Amino acid sequence: MASPGEELEKTDDDDIMRWVEPEDLQRYGLIPELVGRLPVGVHLEELDAEALERILEEPKNALVKQYQKMFELEGVGLTFDRKAIKAISRKGIREGDRGTGSPLNH
Repeated sequence: MASPGEELEKTDDDDIMRWVEPEDLQRYGLIPELVGRLPVGVHLEELDAEALERILEEPKNALVKQYQKMFELEGVGLTFDRKAIKAISRKGIREGDRGTGSPLNH
């Protein structure tokens, strides 16, 4: 905390979460018994559209690869245009994690 007359350093709300300690959670109102059952605290960074594109395509079990495999089993080739991947990732940014899978599921 800043003393009177000092200016508080500006931080955004997301950044401040990386510094939260168990004692802070107790001061916030969580009971010690609950805080004790949360042994690890993790701060996650927000994903951008580029990260979502990579998630759609790069992992071994990526959604794009799963759909390509399903179509391949039926004897059909499936490719995704770069614009389609970008559109799916933008929708994911707007709608949250459900947004990336739902265009492929409908």
